[in-house]
Amino acid sequence: MDGIKNIYEKMSAITAELQTVAKNLTVQQTKTSSYKAVSERDVLDAVKPLEAKYGVYSYPVSRKILESNMLESESTYNGNTTKKTTFMTRIETVYRFVNVDKPDEYIETTTFAEGIDTQDKGSGKAMTYSDKYALMKAYKISTGDDPDQTASEETKYTQKPKQATPREKLIAKLKEKGIDATAYAKEHSLTTHTTAEEFERLLAELG
Repeated sequence: MDGIKNIYEKMSAITAELQTVAKNLTVQQTKTSSYKAVSERDVLDAVKPLEAKYGVYSYPVSRKILESNMLESESTYNGNTTKKTTFMTRIETVYRFVNVDKPDEYIETTTFAEGIDTQDKGSGKAMTYSDKYALMKAYKISTGDDPDQTASEETKYTQKPKQATPREKLIAKLKEKGIDATAYAKEHSLTTHTTAEEFERLLAELG
């Protein structure tokens, strides 16, 4: 034996030393309601010193967007109904834990997360959630409660129709005019690298 712990021994030692991570983050749901959550910073502050101590480096090795949609919801107050558009992104993350002393030795875990935001932060939230829960599940970090004890707030969303891309619009126009799309693409040297602007130009020419 060379005295160097394998990745399983190192992660087991880290798990043994980690304590419950408190919920120090207050998440505001509405103007009158909020809930407590574990922040990414709290998880990283608990994990990083122990990973450094035992020689483990962890990072997201790959991400894949599984779903990306615009959702619409309605709310009524004093007889007035308002609509809100929300951006939702669902991703798959493969998170890797590497033995620093033996870099070819590692463990991977796959997590899934959704990010919902009224602006453009849906994907960022999804990445934060997936990374945080990869660490929490890999090291068996307890937050002191069970999320299944509390039901999620019910919000009725409808999927907002996606706008067709310039490429899709061009294909539809060719079909409408009875033009063979394959022959047209070859004639105009259309490839996967053709820009949206070029598709728009050709679409305008077709009328």
